[in-house]
Amino acid sequence: MAEVLRRHWPAYQRRFGAKLLPSHRDAVQAILQCRTPALGGQLFACECGRLEYVYHSCNHRACPRCGHADTTEWLARQRTKLLPVPYYLVTFTVPEPLRRLIRSHQKPLYGALIHEAAYALMDVAREHKDLGARIGVLAVLQTWARDLHFHPHVHCVVPAGGLSADGLRWVRPKRPDYFLPQTVLARRFRTRFQAALRQALPDAFRTIPRSVWRQDWVADVQPVGSGEPALKYLAAYVHRSAFSAERIVADDGQRITFTYREGQTGAWRKMPLLVAQFIARFLQHVLPRGFQRVRYFGWLAPAAQARWERIQALLDWKPPELVLPDPLPPPTCPCCQKPMRWVEALPRAPP
Repeated sequence: MAEVLRRHWPAYQRRFGAKLLPSHRDAVQAILQCRTPALGGQLFACECGRLEYVYHSCNHRACPRCGHADTTEWLARQRTKLLPVPYYLVTFTVPEPLRRLIRSHQKPLYGALIHEAAYALMDVAREHKDLGARIGVLAVLQTWARDLHFHPHVHCVVPAGGLSADGLRWVRPKRPDYFLPQTVLARRFRTRFQAALRQALPDAFRTIPRSVWRQDWVADVQPVGSGEPALKYLAAYVHRSAFSAERIVADDGQRITFTYREGQTGAWRKMPLLVAQFIARFLQHVLPRGFQRVRYFGWLAPAAQARWERIQALLDWKPPELVLPDPLPPPTCPCCQKPMRWVEALPRAPP
């Protein structure tokens, strides 16, 4: 991805410079500087006399080369919170007519998507006859489809059960193979997001066709066993970008061709795009500065520590010990295959 940007970003910047968002400029600058002398690094030496320069990563969440260590650590921490109960993955999707508006007002509407999806779940779980409990929700925003077009939706990982209204009992679903009705969840999400949009952007709200609020929205509920498969799936999006650079198969100067897996058939397809279209499609998934893609609600929220401890007592369960990945070892000499020794830190390049 860095090579594509080095080759095409100057022309793209000249063409769209006045329209580029600061967050997009920051993302591109980080990707271009990633693992280069501009960010500094470490110098290692071998007994055979070979020197190895290891440059620092940019750690920008839009960079396809970064995020592995943070993703591994996040997944390890989430594993310690998996209760000994079944889990469900609930996905909320907005209709296509709303997507352009959401892309134009990302910071308020991304937050509204996550908030209203999580509270729709908690509302229905508390009120519906199939559960009637206060639940905890881990919600993750995703903005892309496999071919990189804009497709905002929210994934929620939810344990099958929750606290009773008085907080003294653990309540399980009345049917072991059923959680909550998809239709009711979708309608509640639609109602809540409609109210949030009317309050946040009243002028834009009036431009939305009324048919959007009459059509059926989508809330997909899928069982995910212990919850770990859902966490592994979401971990790929928490600290990493929408795109893996290995998917780029051609760049002829006019078009960039990348591969993607088709959702319905699972077959791999090739997508050729003009250079400007490809860069724009990639950058539209860069999140606004400071925006948190992952949020916790109910008794999974950081402020609900007392309720979380009560749930552990009710289930007679203790979280497993957190096991963080080992730090990376020193590099191996490509000549003699021996571990190299650290010599010194390399400073960042001056601005």
